[in-house]
Amino acid sequence: MIKETIENFKTASNKELHEALTVLKSRHEQNKEKIIEITHQIDLIEKDYNKLYNEYRKRNKGLK
Repeated sequence: MIKETIENFKTASNKELHEALTVLKSRHEQNKEKIIEITHQIDLIEKDYNKLYNEYRKRNKGLK
């Protein structure tokens, strides 16, 4: 239904537009929250990686 409303928005009723907007807003908020959560996870992984990598480099300094 939403796809049809988006494709035919000029002829959609106000009710159809409102329903589509509600669904799209909900999807947007859900996806935004997922992106924020994933960003935090990536930041934590990068922090741990850098900590371990720096320790590894210290231990192997001069070795090739």
